[in-house]
Amino acid sequence: MGASVGVGALVVGTSLLLVFALAVQTLDNRLEASLEVIDDAGDPLPSFQIDDATLWEGAVLSVSIDNNGSGYVNGSLVATGAGSGFSGTFTVDTAGGIESVTITSRGNYSSPPTITVDPSGQSGINALLSSDIGNHIYGNMTNTGTVTLPLQQGWIFLDGGTSQTPTNLATAYIPTINSTNWYPGETIFLDWSEDGPSSYDRIALTAGGLTVAHILA
Repeated sequence: MGASVGVGALVVGTSLLLVFALAVQTLDNRLEASLEVIDDAGDPLPSFQIDDATLWEGAVLSVSIDNNGSGYVNGSLVATGAGSGFSGTFTVDTAGGIESVTITSRGNYSSPPTITVDPSGQSGINALLSSDIGNHIYGNMTNTGTVTLPLQQGWIFLDGGTSQTPTNLATAYIPTINSTNWYPGETIFLDWSEDGPSSYDRIALTAGGLTVAHILA
């Protein structure tokens, strides 16, 4: 009889120890989760703003070299048409044919302008160029907070994403320095050709759980 009571007491005691151990483990897990929540809550939140944003619906997006011509030296390009503001430069090959074009200002036109070589100091012939126009967005965005934001975590929406899919900030903005981040206090200049519908009304930027919007001028 005494042996049975002893064994029973041992079983009960072991069970209580097991229950106690499970309870302690559960409390440890809850405490760890609570500490993680508190730690996350202490992290600073991102803060940024779109300072300004302008849509040019007839910007010169590209200039094609249809005929290289010959006898040219490196020079400038001019545009004629219904609009203004375009400027560009070109380089030539060993025969004086135009081999590359750089757009330095896109301008804004109601139809593709005629692109020609600025004749100043030129004696070349037969170069033929053509242009394509479309949407181009200029904007300034400032990181006003204390959080460094990876560019790949930012997404640009036009008209709330209803007329065009979101675009990753890392593809729309090319830093002038070798960096993949948007640093506190830094203003980035958006110079983005957006080949979508003919017009938009607003632009929005989402990053780090924050979204801000701005009317397109």
